[in-house]
Amino acid sequence: MNTNLFYYSIAEIGISIIVGVTLLFITYKLIDRLVKKEFDISIDNISYSIFSSSVLFSVAYLISGIKAPILNSLRMITENPDYKGSLVLDGLKYTVLFLVIIIVAIAFINFLSVKLFTIMTKNVNEFKEISKNNIAVSILTATIIISISLLVKESLYLLLESFVPYPDVPRIF
Repeated sequence: MNTNLFYYSIAEIGISIIVGVTLLFITYKLIDRLVKKEFDISIDNISYSIFSSSVLFSVAYLISGIKAPILNSLRMITENPDYKGSLVLDGLKYTVLFLVIIIVAIAFINFLSVKLFTIMTKNVNEFKEISKNNIAVSILTATIIISISLLVKESLYLLLESFVPYPDVPRIF
């Protein structure tokens, strides 16, 4: 058995659970404060549950691939023969940097998705309809949020990869 790989995978699972639960809890509290209380939505509103579930799914889906850029950064740092810093401090630096970037991007993506959709549907006030427990509107809004998340994920990780300290590759031509 490869014990290094075993301990590495246990650590990765633990970090994923801690970061995931924390971020989803913060997201839920923000949705609760910004939408539920603003539109006086009751706790048993199924439409609100569908809407908030789609936002939580979007956040989890978009955050799911953050480990690769972090690990690539650490690998690039450790493979540099001139590296003299602290791997723990640099690991924390890149982790915090990527988390801040992705949290801001996720908030922007979800806000912009909902805002653009509400602008395009001038005759319908989505949040008023959700507060009336209109399931059709909540399903449509949730589909927009999830679809946009599916469309932007690769671009979001390309953005994160631009911060990875890859070595310069010489030009052949």
